[in-house]
Amino acid sequence: MHRVSIVRGGRAPSPASVESMVRDSIELLGGIKDFIKPGDTVALKPNVVTGRLSGRGVTTDPEVLKALIRLSYEGGAGKVFVVEGSGYGSPTMEALELSGVKDAAEACGARVVDVDSDDLVEVKVPNPLILDKIPVSKTFLESDVKINVPVMKTHDQMLMTLGMKNMKGIIPKPQKRLFHRIGLAKAIVDLNKAVPLDLTVVDAIYAMEGLGPSFGDIVEMSLILASRDVYSLDVIGSKVMGFDPEEVEYLKLASEQGLVKLDGSDIEVVGEPVERVARVFKKPPMDLAPQEGVRIIEKGACSACRGTIRSVFYDLEQIGLMKDIRDLTIIVGPQAGLPKDLDKTPLIMGTCLKHLENKGCYVIGCPPNNDQMIKAIRELCGKS
Repeated sequence: MHRVSIVRGGRAPSPASVESMVRDSIELLGGIKDFIKPGDTVALKPNVVTGRLSGRGVTTDPEVLKALIRLSYEGGAGKVFVVEGSGYGSPTMEALELSGVKDAAEACGARVVDVDSDDLVEVKVPNPLILDKIPVSKTFLESDVKINVPVMKTHDQMLMTLGMKNMKGIIPKPQKRLFHRIGLAKAIVDLNKAVPLDLTVVDAIYAMEGLGPSFGDIVEMSLILASRDVYSLDVIGSKVMGFDPEEVEYLKLASEQGLVKLDGSDIEVVGEPVERVARVFKKPPMDLAPQEGVRIIEKGACSACRGTIRSVFYDLEQIGLMKDIRDLTIIVGPQAGLPKDLDKTPLIMGTCLKHLENKGCYVIGCPPNNDQMIKAIRELCGKS
């Protein structure tokens, strides 16, 4: 039986309460000394999407990281690293600074590592679904103890992001783009098989529902979940979020490979029972067009470009321009083409559509830059 612990705290828990919750979640699994031996190197992998959008429910709470760093040293760790690679268009070190993760780590004696600047090691994937080998952060891979520290969130392509999805931060940005192009769910499963974890601790103090992983609504859950087995944790985490594990593509693939049972029959939940803490999270909307007057022609677009579109519309809303966007057509995805009924100049986005650059207002990038996208939209809608 794989064990998953669930610990609930009070509303708006203080830093001391957060630390207590983290400690309790690991005690329910046997205690920190079951994971860390004297002199071990420990690597913590938080979730830092971008510095610009960091905060509750978006990035891993620095107080959770502080608690894990202190626990690691109490367990006898010789060194502790906080290892992360941020999302597209966001320099990792900048994101670590803006999110408060860098200051939190260094205040507790840990060193932050930028995956995009770190040495890489190519690891073989056992029984691969789509990738035989994957380059990953050397610091993370070669640490004695690997601890994953995701945030509980919805995700606009994967339905949810918890432990398995969070592992994508240990690969460099070019590999992230490859994951999206070839099949994100299969690549996520391959990555988790290639780099086994010792412990996953989910920050669900504040979670995100709706338009995750960055633009959704924040919900206070006051929970910490933990497990040695990331697959079991994600199954239980999906139930806490009110989702059927069968709805989550990468969990179904993991189940088909014999890595987990989606009915939870091989999982023991300790601490709070799922039914006592679960809520039904709002699912992320899958339609990219936010309003009438915006048309998205998409075929085969990766989640990076899809995320960019949503991010751009979010930015336009914040600066008060969304209400003025009319008769806008965006072409996206390597298999997308120009429709015959198109009577206005479209915005064509992404390196994969460079062959159509003379057919409209073209914005290059993989994914394109938000500022360039907004500039193009302004021009096409007469708001430049």
